[in-house]
Amino acid sequence: MQAVNQSLIQRQVQHLSQRQIQALGFLSMDSMDLREEIFKAVNENPALEIVSDPLKSKKSAENYSKKSSISADAYQAALESKEDNRETLQHHLMSQVNMIKLSPDEKNLCERLIYNLDKYGFYGSRVSPESLLDRSRPLQNKKMLDYCIDLIQNMDPIGVCCKNAEESLFVQAKILGKASDLSLFLLDGNLEFLNPPNAESVLKKLENFKRDYHNKAFAKEILLDRIELSLEEVEKSIHYITSLNPFPAGQYDHDSSQIDFEKPDVILTVERVDGLLHQDDFSTGKIFCDNHTYFQVKYASGFLPEVRLVEGINIDKNLLADAKAFLGNLEYRKSTMVLQGCQIVHEQKEFFEKGPGHLKALTRRKVAAALGINESTVSRMSAKKNSKYIQTDWGLFPASYFYLSGVESKGNSDSDEKISADVIKAKIIEILEKFKAENPNKMISDSKLCQLLNDQGIKIARRTVTKYRQQAGIKNSYER
Repeated sequence: MQAVNQSLIQRQVQHLSQRQIQALGFLSMDSMDLREEIFKAVNENPALEIVSDPLKSKKSAENYSKKSSISADAYQAALESKEDNRETLQHHLMSQVNMIKLSPDEKNLCERLIYNLDKYGFYGSRVSPESLLDRSRPLQNKKMLDYCIDLIQNMDPIGVCCKNAEESLFVQAKILGKASDLSLFLLDGNLEFLNPPNAESVLKKLENFKRDYHNKAFAKEILLDRIELSLEEVEKSIHYITSLNPFPAGQYDHDSSQIDFEKPDVILTVERVDGLLHQDDFSTGKIFCDNHTYFQVKYASGFLPEVRLVEGINIDKNLLADAKAFLGNLEYRKSTMVLQGCQIVHEQKEFFEKGPGHLKALTRRKVAAALGINESTVSRMSAKKNSKYIQTDWGLFPASYFYLSGVESKGNSDSDEKISADVIKAKIIEILEKFKAENPNKMISDSKLCQLLNDQGIKIARRTVTKYRQQAGIKNSYER
């Protein structure tokens, strides 16, 4: 007969309350799901009330517009009863893509770019083209992206697949090939000179700009120096620019049926602001950039209604406590997302200064450790399936875009401190360009590339070098 032994084991178990579970749930919700939760809470708890609703305000404005005249209703009814036979922009562009001999990766990328365009034919209000690259397709890289964008911009109608109307006008001018140097100068980020489009006023602004520019120390020659400014030349440029179409997709309908990112859930905005900031201040969402600018991180409420406690009402204390807890959880979501955004900007400062191609390796664990929160909390805010986006000066990017794996450098045991794939690709290009300049008749193998990278302290396998070389759009040594 076996003896039964008894022992006392002390164990610490943490149980999450319903309020904590709700707070964590809010982090992973998108704006539309959270919107439903807010309205549900307001309907169930009389201590809460909606102050304003972005969607309701928009709908009210549309209704007001329709009711502004009796004839508007009749006109609207006539429009709805008439069949719309206009071709969609997406169908029109894809029919042209299908007529071109493209690789499967190029065709896939073109399709994603086309269905990422808004009703004006631009991507400025959508996700950034760089984030459309499919990392599961090694051949989809920046070089292919530039090729596909250029291909679509040259299709009919010319000038779509641009960031905005200003870029579209510049692209149209380059494609048509009839623009003067002055027209190109004005279209290349200087359209403010045309406000108002009066020739004498524009000429004066150009002359003042040219004089002020050359008053600066070490001012280099600019395009404007090679242009003979005259009233006649300015008038020709104004006439040419006004002949271009700022909304080339205007004659087409918009098809959003195949878009899985039609309405990005923007959770944060990051903007570079002029001003002096001595050090990072996460409490106000400000991150140091340089001695003249800083980055401002803001929470984007999007479609979320504004909710608050009802004032001057006698109500059950339990309902009041629940209402306060609900508002506290909404505030927790806001503050936690801003903190994550601040840490991302702090870690990926070079990206926010210089744009895509300058990301460093970053893990959710490192961000969580820096903020003193659980790694799962960071994951809830940045999981790919949540499709949460951050608006930057370089475009709209998924929050997951800023977390990038990498390889360890020699002598570094901290697994968080790694060299990102972006940096390695740049180093591969740098090595190849330097080698080609010094040895124009020779080629360098992936094994040699691997050795040179290892010599620079980057611990990387030959097969990984091959993968990164292919992703950078560089052929192997036999094909180069």
